[in-house]
Amino acid sequence: MAHIRPFVAGDVPQVAALHRKVFKTADRGDSGPESYQAYFSRVFLDTPAYDHEIPSLVCEEEDGAVVGFLGVVPRRMTVNGQHFRAAISSQFIVDPSCRSGFVAVGLAKAFLGGRQDLSISDEASDISRRIWEGLGGTTSLWHSMRWTRPLRPTRFALSFLRERSGMAPLATAAEPLARLADALVARLARGRLYLDLPHPSRHDELCETVFLSHLPGFAGPQNLSVEYDARTFRWLLDLARRRKASGRLHTAIVRKLHTVMGWYVFHIGDDRTAEVLQIAADTATMPFVLDRLFAHAAKEGAIAVSGRLEPRFLQSFSDKHCVFHMRGP
Repeated sequence: MAHIRPFVAGDVPQVAALHRKVFKTADRGDSGPESYQAYFSRVFLDTPAYDHEIPSLVCEEEDGAVVGFLGVVPRRMTVNGQHFRAAISSQFIVDPSCRSGFVAVGLAKAFLGGRQDLSISDEASDISRRIWEGLGGTTSLWHSMRWTRPLRPTRFALSFLRERSGMAPLATAAEPLARLADALVARLARGRLYLDLPHPSRHDELCETVFLSHLPGFAGPQNLSVEYDARTFRWLLDLARRRKASGRLHTAIVRKLHTVMGWYVFHIGDDRTAEVLQIAADTATMPFVLDRLFAHAAKEGAIAVSGRLEPRFLQSFSDKHCVFHMRGP
C-alpha cells in the first residue's frame, strides 16, 4: 500500500527524476538532473517561509519508490486587515505507471486537509482541475487569463512559425523582411499598436526598501496579498534570476519626479518575449507604469511583452492595446 508523508531532503533525487520522466524534459534538452534537484531543494525545502506544519508531500510505495509529489510553499497573506496562513501548491506530479488516480486524489486530499487557512493551486492541468473542483475548490478563470502586448508584431508572428515542425527555416529566412515590416508598421500604426512610448531613461533596479514600503499600498487592503519580509524578497529575486539558464532578469522602479508610481520585473528568454513576473501599481498609475515597461522591454530587444492578468487592471491593459488569451493550463 502506498502512503503519503511530508517531503524531505532524501526524496529530492527521486522527485526530480519523476518530474523529468512525467514531463519528458530530458527529450527537450533540459539542463540535467543536478539542476532539477537543486530546484526542488531550493523552492520547497530551503524557502525562508518553510513551515513544518504545511510541508510538501510525496506518495511512497512499500518499496520506497516515490510515485507522486505535490509541492507546497507557505505564505502569510492578508485581506481587509485579517491575516491568514496560506499554502501555495505547484508541481503536482504522479507517475502514470502506478494507480495514478488513487495517488492524485490522495495527495490533493492530504494537501487540502493541512493546517493552512487558505489553499491556492496554480497552473493546473484539466485532470488536476477536476480533482480540485471535486474536492470543493473553485477555479478563477479571470486570474488564469494572460495579456500580451506585441512590440514588433511581424517578428512576433514569426515566433509562432518557429515553434511549428518544419517551419523554423522559413521563419529564419523571413527575418530581414519582418524587420523591415516592423519598421514600416511603427510609422504607419503609431497611436495604435505602436504608442508614443517615452524614451527609456536610466532605470533604478527594484530594491527591498521600496518593495516592502510601497507594496501594501499598491496591493490595496481589500485585495488578497502576500505579507513579505526582506529575507523572502531577496530569496524570491534570487530565484527569479536563476529560473532560466538563458536570458536576463530586468527590474525597474518607475518614478515621476520623486514619487514611486510602481515597478516591474520581467525576463527575456530565447524567444525574445518579455515575460512579466510582477508589475506593481494602482489603477491610477498603471498606464504610466505600462508605458515604461513597454519602452524598457523594446530597448532590450523584446518582440512582445506578456504576463498574467490581474482583473482590476483590465481596462489599463485594454487601453494599451494588449491581447487577452489563455495559454496552456
